[in-house]
Amino acid sequence: MAITTQKGGLFTSTFMTNGERFRAGGFTCEADAQIWEITARSDLKNGKGVTYPSNSSNTQTLQDTSLAYWLDKTYRLYWQDNSAPEKARHKMTEINAYFGSKTNINDITTDGIDIWISHLKGKGNANGTINRKLATLSKTLKHADECIQLRRMPIVHRKREPEGRVRFVTPEEEVAIMHTLDQWSLPDLKDSITVLIDTGLRRSELCRLTKSDVSEGMLNLWKTKNGKARSVPMTARVQEVIKRRSVTATTPKLFPVLPETLSDHWDRVRYHLELDDVVLHCFRHTTASRLVQRGVSLATVQQWMGHKTITTTLRYAHLSPKNLSDALAVLEP
Repeated sequence: MAITTQKGGLFTSTFMTNGERFRAGGFTCEADAQIWEITARSDLKNGKGVTYPSNSSNTQTLQDTSLAYWLDKTYRLYWQDNSAPEKARHKMTEINAYFGSKTNINDITTDGIDIWISHLKGKGNANGTINRKLATLSKTLKHADECIQLRRMPIVHRKREPEGRVRFVTPEEEVAIMHTLDQWSLPDLKDSITVLIDTGLRRSELCRLTKSDVSEGMLNLWKTKNGKARSVPMTARVQEVIKRRSVTATTPKLFPVLPETLSDHWDRVRYHLELDDVVLHCFRHTTASRLVQRGVSLATVQQWMGHKTITTTLRYAHLSPKNLSDALAVLEP
C-alpha cells in the first residue's frame, strides 16, 4: 500500500496486484485513500472491476488525459523524426477511430485491447500487422503512464508471429523486370530498382539520397530506421546510375519521388509480370540473400544492411550452401 500526498493537501493511493498497477487520487484524508485500496483489492479478489471515486484525479486537465492528446504527444517525441513517420500516423488514426479520440486514456483496459485484437483479426489483419498496431498503442500508454501515472496500466497481449518466408528476386526474374521497364520506357523506375537490388537500401533511404551523400564509391546514409548512420558500397552499375543522375538532377535529391509513389509505379509492373508477392522491400531481401549465397559472412551482411541485431540477419543464414557443406563434411566418415 502506498499513500502519497498531492498538491493542495489531497491524497493518492497506489497499489500493485498480479503485475498491474491501480491508482486513484483526490482523497481529502489519508483514511479514505486506505479504505479505497482495501475495497479495490477485495473487488479484484472477487472478480469485480475496480470502482474509482468520482473525485479521483491525476491533477491533469481533461485534455491531458484524452487518447488523441497522448497519441500525438508520443508521436512528436518518438516517431515524427523516424524514417517513415507516416506509418505511425496511419496507425494513430486507426487507434483513434476505434477507441475514440476523446476517450480518457485511463479507460483503455486489457479487456478492451483484447476485443480490439479480435476486431483486427476479423478484418483479416495478420498477426504481424496487429503487433505493429499494438506496439503503437503500448508505447503511448507507457509514455502516458510515465508522465501522469495511469490509474491502471493495461496488459497488451501480443500475437505470436510465424517466421515468414523471405521473398527475394531471382536473376531470371530480375532480367524480366529490367526488360519490361525498358519496354515501358520507365528509366527512373529502372534506376531505382537497380540501386535497391545492389545496395539493399530501404525505399525511404533511396528517396532521401542527395548528391552530397555520395563519396568515394560509397552511399552515406545519415537517417536510417535504427537511427545509426551507415555507408554502403556501390557496384559498378550503381555508380553509373548515380553519376548519370548527379549530372541531370534538377533538385538536390537524386530520386525526387515519394516512397508511396515509387511503390505505386512498381505495382503496375509487378502485377503485369505476375510477381504479386514482390513488393519493393523484396529488393532489400534480394541484396541480403545474394550476399549470403555468395559467401559473405553474416556479420558483414548485418553491417551492410544496417540490421540493429544479428537476429534479423539470421533470417538469411539458411541460404548459405557453404555452411551446410561444411556441416556435411563433419558427418562423413
